[in-house]
Amino acid sequence: MLLRTLLQFARPSRANYQLARLVAAWRSRLRRAQIALSVFVVIVLAVSNSYARQKQLPAVRWTAGAPGCTFERGDDGRYRWTMTGKDLTVTLLVDSQELTKSRRRFYHLLGAYVSVTYTGQGKFEFPADVRVDFVHHHDVREGYMDPTELSLKLQNDLDTLVFETERQIKKNPAVTEEKTAHLREYEKNAAEFMEFLSTQSLEPVTQTLNPGNPDSHGWVFFATSNRWIGPWKEREDFVISLWMKDQIWEFPFSLPPTPGDLILRKPPD
Repeated sequence: MLLRTLLQFARPSRANYQLARLVAAWRSRLRRAQIALSVFVVIVLAVSNSYARQKQLPAVRWTAGAPGCTFERGDDGRYRWTMTGKDLTVTLLVDSQELTKSRRRFYHLLGAYVSVTYTGQGKFEFPADVRVDFVHHHDVREGYMDPTELSLKLQNDLDTLVFETERQIKKNPAVTEEKTAHLREYEKNAAEFMEFLSTQSLEPVTQTLNPGNPDSHGWVFFATSNRWIGPWKEREDFVISLWMKDQIWEFPFSLPPTPGDLILRKPPD
């Protein structure tokens, strides 16, 4: 009788067993949460350290009237900002009507032309890292799009349009002429833009500049599809920056540079 009583007290009750399971599950979840938190902290610290290293880079900023800084309104309808350093000259070219043209371009891309010239006797590693800051749109910063990836995206969208057009014509033959004309116009514009990207873009790879190969130049296109970037205002402020190995070259500019500014294009000969 005494032995049976002792065994009853020693045997865990059903409630105690369930409580033990809950405690074990809680401890397991706590361990997983601690591991996830540790991983998160490591990632945040890595990103913070990387950002801090980038912020520590000295910046060379284009300033109107400063030595080595010039601005020109060309008769080709483009603005040019040039900044010259000891062994390097950088020119930023933007069309005076870029705000309007960007809304008519595929994906509403913002375009600019960058030219870098090395005048030293050694060599200079140009990373081709160009970024834009949309000042009045939450200071969103974007790197320029890889021209090869951009062409592939456009080709995929073109293929999708061809398939959709064929489907609509098959469903309603009465729209054949209208849909075919639209498709041909899209194909023409897409082919021209892809050709432009393949021949006129700045390649997103590090380039070694030297006396025998002193120049790097090409067009860069920035996405404006970020949800924080809304419609253009009448006058927009940007900062295009070239991130070099040891410093940042910054070009703050507005479109148009002054309120109401307009370039009268010289007619072709």
